Amino acid sequence: MRIISGKFRGKRLTDSDHLLGLRPTTDKNREALFNILSSGKITKKIGFKLADSEILDVCCGTGSVGFECLSRDAKSVFLIDDNQIHLTLAKKNAELLNITAQCKFLLCDVKENLPESSKSFDLVFIDPPYCEDYQEILAKLHDKKWLTAKSLIVCEFKTGQESQINEITFLKQLESRKYGKTTFVFCQLLDT
Repeated sequence: MRIISGKFRGKRLTDSDHLLGLRPTTDKNREALFNILSSGKITKKIGFKLADSEILDVCCGTGSVGFECLSRDAKSVFLIDDNQIHLTLAKKNAELLNITAQCKFLLCDVKENLPESSKSFDLVFIDPPYCEDYQEILAKLHDKKWLTAKSLIVCEFKTGQESQINEITFLKQLESRKYGKTTFVFCQLLDT
């Protein structure tokens, strides 16, 4: 696993193949995602710019998505995972890239003990294990004020499971993109 583009382009992240419960976003899918975030019609329509943005990476695993954002000039990334081994790996990767000053880490089960947020995020990336209840995760993030009207919310689903997003009454879907076994769904909060 490596950083695809930006100032850390080509830098390899710590090997995580031995962690069977970890399913990092593949290099190919990250490249597709960041092509959309950099120049897609969705981002133009809502005025999203990755440069200088505040990122929230939920169920961060290795941290590769958040670190890809920093490589492309995001301001900071807040990484949450409920697995100590995964979060330690993400911290190790931040150290490897020398970006720990731009990162905050939280060991937390979002569904159980998420604290209230005092910060807003421009991009919220959510990639839980595919067996998780996305609706419950998003509801907790919403209730605890981690999502705001300006947040672009990107959920990574196993292709075929993305219809779950339609059951979430406080979100409007902007677009979805399929890449083989993965579908990215782009959303924002409904206007209230």
